[in-house]
Amino acid sequence: MRPSFPRLLRIVSRSAVTSQTVRRVKIYEEIPKELRVRSTLLEVLQKRRDDAGADYPPNIRIEPMVSKQTFSGVKPDAREPLRNVLRER
Repeated sequence: MRPSFPRLLRIVSRSAVTSQTVRRVKIYEEIPKELRVRSTLLEVLQKRRDDAGADYPPNIRIEPMVSKQTFSGVKPDAREPLRNVLRER
């Protein structure tokens, strides 16, 4: 005969259970905030390029990230030429 779910389940009232006043021990150590921040792909690639120096392949271009706020004070017709100047050739 198979045991049924209601047969296996036993409901215990909250008052019957003693409260745990002892704080649970952490299984893991918390990672410091400095190590929690992961570097972006752009930062990793720039570090590799700096470490390699002249040995870094010239066909891999790393362009800086430019946000819309960078060009917020520039006239709309001058934005595109400025973006082109920032691009690596």
